[in-house]
Parts: sequence; structure tokens; C-alpha cells
Amino acid sequence: MKIALRYREQARRVYYGAAFEIAKKIPLKTDSNEHPMKNSSPSPILQFLLGAACVVIVLWGIGAASSVLGPLLLGILFAYAVVPFPNWLIRRFKLSKGAAIAATVLAVFASALYLLASLDLGSVHVEEKLPVYEQHLTTLYGQVEAFMSSHGMAFPSLSVKAVLTPERLRGLGSVILPEAGAIISNGLLVVLLGFLFVIEMIETGAKPSSLAKHLAYYGSDTRGYVAITAKTAGINALINLGFLLIMGVDTPVVWAFLYFVLDFIPTLGYLIALVPPTLVTLLMYGWKRALVVACGLILTNLIVDNVVTPIFMKEAVDISFLEIMLSLVCWASLLGLIGAILAIPLTLGLKRFVVRNLSAEQLAAQPSG
Repeated sequence: MKIALRYREQARRVYYGAAFEIAKKIPLKTDSNEHPMKNSSPSPILQFLLGAACVVIVLWGIGAASSVLGPLLLGILFAYAVVPFPNWLIRRFKLSKGAAIAATVLAVFASALYLLASLDLGSVHVEEKLPVYEQHLTTLYGQVEAFMSSHGMAFPSLSVKAVLTPERLRGLGSVILPEAGAIISNGLLVVLLGFLFVIEMIETGAKPSSLAKHLAYYGSDTRGYVAITAKTAGINALINLGFLLIMGVDTPVVWAFLYFVLDFIPTLGYLIALVPPTLVTLLMYGWKRALVVACGLILTNLIVDNVVTPIFMKEAVDISFLEIMLSLVCWASLLGLIGAILAIPLTLGLKRFVVRNLSAEQLAAQPSG
């Protein structure tokens, strides 16, 4: 009996030992929910969709906050345009930061008063010339009507005097004046914000703040663009001023200043600035001189863009024509006219932001060993 029990115990040990050895050789199936795979990164398509969704959300936010972002971004652009002047005063005349800011404020407001006075005198001159414009417009309308009728084309009969009545002009003034007041108030806000950024950006030799460092890094290309555009626009505005004086166009200072401002809108700015002086010349002297004025303004712009601008540009701003047009369309659709003015500076800053973050990701992805 004991011998039988002993053999049974030995057989059981042999059986369980063989079963254990066989079980070790069989791979176990793991539950994917309990033990997830290490390589659980999303697919490239999912990553692209997530990135596109983030871009759409950001663009929607920019468009929704355009009323706030517009003056803020214009203030930063104004600061980039103004800050070289106080820095020059500090380096050249060893002025303190407060004295340099005070001198800059006085210079900016003196320039603004001069421009406002010029615009006011221009508006008074246009008002005085209104009867002459009315007479020339009547003559021009009659010539066009006679030409169209002689070629068998119907042309609507219209009285110019009924259009340029004092009541209509007062109604037009009631629409323009509130808009002008809003532009002036927004301009004061932009100037105030700009000087706050100027205070941060002035180089005094002390350790700059974090905001000043970021403004200096992301705005380095923008500073170069603003400086180049201001120089070329100023040169072109002076040439146009002399040309308009020679041609006898009314209020040439107003049109030259308008060109200087609109030249910050790439490609389309000078086309918009071309219309008012050409129209005034048409009302004053007829279509022949108006055509000469339009061709002359286009020629001066071509000369400055193709001869003067490359001299200043060199390698200061790295942006292609395609990037200019795409940035103009995108930022104008998001921020309106302000986006058109800020299209190139915003694109340059965005390129620096992308390059900086891609470089940081590449450094983080490199093995530490």
C-alpha cells in the first residue's frame, strides 16, 4: 500500500513537471486593454487633422478679437517705427531715458499737428475749388454723353448740380465726420500703446525685461521692414510731391502724405493712392493731363520699387512675392484694413516663431548621448 502511494506521488510530480515545462514554452496572450502597446502615437492623418483644427480655432479667435488686436498690433508697429529715434538721442547726446522719451513725444505730436494742419488747409482749398470742379465735371459729363450718343449707346441723363448740392454735401459730411472722429480716437489709442512699448524697448544699458527680449527677437525683421518701407515711401512721396507741383494738381501735400501712409500696404497701397490725384486732375484739366499724372505716378513707383528699394533691402528682409500676396490676403481677411497694413510684419514675426519652435523641437528630439 505504501509502495503504491509512493509511485502515485512520483507519477503526479512527473505529470505536473512536464505540464509546467510545456506551459512555459506556450506564449501567453495579453489583454490589450490591460497592457497597451508602447507605440501608441496617433497616425499622421490624425496629427494633421488635430493641427488643422488648432489652426482654425486660432484663426477664428484672431478674427473675433480683431477690434482689440488691431490697435494693439498697430501700437507695436508704431513702437518699432519710433524707437530708433530715442535710442539715437541716448547714444548721440547721452540723454536720460525720460528726456529721450519726452523729446520723442514732442517730435511725434509736432509732426501730427503739421500733418493735420496740412489736411485742414487742403480741405479748405478743395471747398473753395468746388464750383470749379462742378463746372469741369459738367463739361466732362457732357462730352461723355455726346460720345456715347454718337455711337448709338444710351447714357442716363444726370444733372451734376443736382448731385453736388449743399444738402448732399452736408449729408456726406454727417457720415464722414463720425468716422473721422473714430479714426482720431483710435489713433490716439495706438499712439499711447506705442509709447508704452517704446518705454520697454529703449536701450539704456540695463538688463532688458522679458517682454523687451521677446519684442526684440520677434521684431528684428519687422524693424528692418519698417525702416526700409519708411525710407522708400518717403523718397517716393517727395518725388510725387514735386511731380504734382509741376503738374499743378490741387493739394499735392495731401496726396503725397496719403501715398506715404498707403505705401505700407504692399502692392495695393500705391494703386489706392493713385486714384485721388488722378481724379482731381481729371476734374481740373481733363483726361489728357489726368493720364499724364497717372502714368507719372506709376513710373515713379516702378523706379523706386525696382531701383531704390533693392539698394536698401539687400538681405534685411527675407520674404518672397508669393509670401507677400498670401499674407496680404490672409491677414486682410482676418483683421481688415489693419491686417493689410500689418501683413508683412505679422508674417515675418510668425516665421521667426515657427523657426524658433522647430529648432527647439529638433534639439529636444536629439539623443542626449
